[in-house]
Amino acid sequence: MILVCDCAAAAALVWLLNMVALIRFRRAKEAHWTERARRLYPARVAAVISVWILPLDLALGQQLAWPSLTPHWMLAALAAWVGAVAGTYPFEREVAPWLRPRTWLRTVFANCIIRLTVWFVLLGIMILMPEQLDWRAGLLAVLFVGFYLGWCWGGLLWVSRRLGLLRPAPDRLCRIVAEVAGRMGVPVRGVWLLDLARSFAFALPYTGDLAFSARLLEQLTDEEVAAICAHEIGHLAESKLTVGTRVFVDLAWLVPWLFLNPAGRAFDGLGIGAIALGSFLTLFGARWFSRRLEKRADHAAHTNEGEAGTYARALARLYEDNLIPAVLPRRGRTHPDLYDRLLAVGVQPDFPRPAAASSNAIHGLLFCALLGILLVLSLNRVYP
Repeated sequence: MILVCDCAAAAALVWLLNMVALIRFRRAKEAHWTERARRLYPARVAAVISVWILPLDLALGQQLAWPSLTPHWMLAALAAWVGAVAGTYPFEREVAPWLRPRTWLRTVFANCIIRLTVWFVLLGIMILMPEQLDWRAGLLAVLFVGFYLGWCWGGLLWVSRRLGLLRPAPDRLCRIVAEVAGRMGVPVRGVWLLDLARSFAFALPYTGDLAFSARLLEQLTDEEVAAICAHEIGHLAESKLTVGTRVFVDLAWLVPWLFLNPAGRAFDGLGIGAIALGSFLTLFGARWFSRRLEKRADHAAHTNEGEAGTYARALARLYEDNLIPAVLPRRGRTHPDLYDRLLAVGVQPDFPRPAAASSNAIHGLLFCALLGILLVLSLNRVYP
């Protein structure tokens, strides 16, 4: 019964707060898409925070308040997460009116598989990690590294195909990719279609594959798809050293978290703080490295576009369709701003440079602050 209440409470709270957060976005209905995207961004960030932070707040709060009456915190967090995810559907439907429940569920499922599998494995190994550094800790760390390498070099593709998330690309897309790849002289191992509700494409430099969403193909012309394809093939042209560096920097900020438990036991808060600080600095470097690679891929797309300005037009249409701000907050970015990307490929945008979007929404900040307090209280109980 408690788990059902957790699920229902999370769904209701997320729905209510998301609807309130969308008020500024609704008022900009007739504004230019860049202003609508700018107003939507803090609400979108808070919606994501709500899905992941609110369940932890509920679970940890219950565990601290009624430790003998509540289920294990992981079960409570899972139940609240299910409710929080369900509570986001009205938000997503208002932002993307074409979204239907089945497509939304498929998108949620695909995001969990593609983006969160590594995190789930990381959390599982953190829980299994012994309190002291010994051979078991080393073995678990090696297992995680091996899993991550296998995930990058084929595991993601294999799982996605088996679950039906990826399917062979249509003839139109295969023809476009073959033409662009031939012109750029870069081999493409496979081309895949993701039937999801957003316009996007991504490359897998580890395996040499490309994936495009069905909505991207619906929204863009063949010439624009080819321009986006040239950007992604630019990633496939990265050297083995660059690809190896991608993996190294990812592991460099993920692996230290595996040792959170032994570090906390041995050095108390100092050990936990050292892991957090080192991970943050490494993550900052990883984001900087990613932006450099995106700039290089933009240059490849600009060099290999057909008619001048095609890549800039395609890029702008993707941002508009997904309502991504033309200028994002400075922190945490893996891509340059759209406005700067357009200027870099020689196109002056047909709109003035917007103010940077804010990533702060009140309820998102409150959830994060509450989680910090609950974590401190929980750690004080574990490491008195």
